[in-house]
Amino acid sequence: MSSKNKKKKSKSPFSQLFEKNAFVLLFSLIIAVVLWCAVSIFQTSEIEKQFNNIKVQLNYEGSLPDNNDLKIFDEQEYYIDVTVKGKSYLLNDSDFPNKIIATVSFASVTSPGTYNLPITVNVEAGDVEVVQYSKPSISLYFDETVEKSFNITDEIIEIEGYSLPEGYLRENPRLSVDSVTVQGPSIEMSRLTSVKAVVELDKELTSTETFTSEIVFVGSGNNSTFNFIKLLNEDPVYVTIPVSVTTDFTPAINFTNVPKDYRETPLSYSVSPNKVKVTVAAGDNELINADEIIIGSIDFSELNNTYNEFHIVPDDTVYSFVDKVEAFKVTVNLSDMNKRWLEVAVSADDIKLPENAELLTKSIQSVQVVGPTDSVMNIDNSEAYVVLSLDDVELKSGINEVPVKILLRTLTDSWVRGTYTVQIKVN
Repeated sequence: MSSKNKKKKSKSPFSQLFEKNAFVLLFSLIIAVVLWCAVSIFQTSEIEKQFNNIKVQLNYEGSLPDNNDLKIFDEQEYYIDVTVKGKSYLLNDSDFPNKIIATVSFASVTSPGTYNLPITVNVEAGDVEVVQYSKPSISLYFDETVEKSFNITDEIIEIEGYSLPEGYLRENPRLSVDSVTVQGPSIEMSRLTSVKAVVELDKELTSTETFTSEIVFVGSGNNSTFNFIKLLNEDPVYVTIPVSVTTDFTPAINFTNVPKDYRETPLSYSVSPNKVKVTVAAGDNELINADEIIIGSIDFSELNNTYNEFHIVPDDTVYSFVDKVEAFKVTVNLSDMNKRWLEVAVSADDIKLPENAELLTKSIQSVQVVGPTDSVMNIDNSEAYVVLSLDDVELKSGINEVPVKILLRTLTDSWVRGTYTVQIKVN
């Protein structure tokens, strides 16, 4: 017969204590007190701790040098590492680094110069001792501010390997400004003599190009240094380097008021000299590839039925001639033409005259018509007519001489030579 009775395991006296609520409560209180004492001892113990990158405050505004118009010219942000000693709970506070105040005094700054100013460190917290800090002082340069304008010059530096293609010419550079304004300490400004816009060329220039220059300050003496002078101009200084090329051209004439037939078959003429060397802007391929350049204009009204000769002075502002040409001689030989004189009627019917104006001229005599013999010998007075425009004419009281144009109705190979006027009377 098996026994259903089991032997009960016996418990230790210590284990039986934890089954009593009163003991558990007392034990918990004891542990809490011990932990509290341990933490309290740790937090109130004195420790040393280093705090890095504490900014040195430069309280310049309202200081002695500020009141004497002395400016800090090498001002920057200064940082130091500070070691302090104090209660651990103070030093371990996350806000504690903000209570470390590092400053310098400007009381000794009374004139321009470089000053070695001692750093003072204070802690805005209980009983905390500053043990040491990484930098005992900072060096600051004080001076009066001077502002001055300088005419700026260019300097083109050809670095090794630079070359200009054959036939190309680099002309005088053009700067985007004539002068610049600079500012700096009086000591450095007293040594500054000029300002240059410097461009380095390291490539072949086959057309005009514009570069952003480097501004260089030049001073008297070999050891002139300018650490604190600055340019006040907001925009960069640009240097444009014009590049040109020399090309041979045939000088040509532009005829104006051309009759229809000569638009299709231009008049023959000759120009002396018949070839010129002209310097043109590189990159202007349309002009470089052209055979002719226009040196001037001749109105058909200036052409007679003779050997016409004109002297045209070249305009150097349009083209840069390599060889000096005082004047081009233009010859238009029309000796095979003929001329006839007409009397042309003038009518006010098609002219809008002011109410107080009267057209006095009824006809214009001796109007010259030039052209091929067959054409001009067979025309009559009705072939020509007067065109009068008052758009650009200011009529004054009295008799006014007003220029007019005389045109041909049907002839397309002939023209009217000379200039003509009519009289208009204003009451």
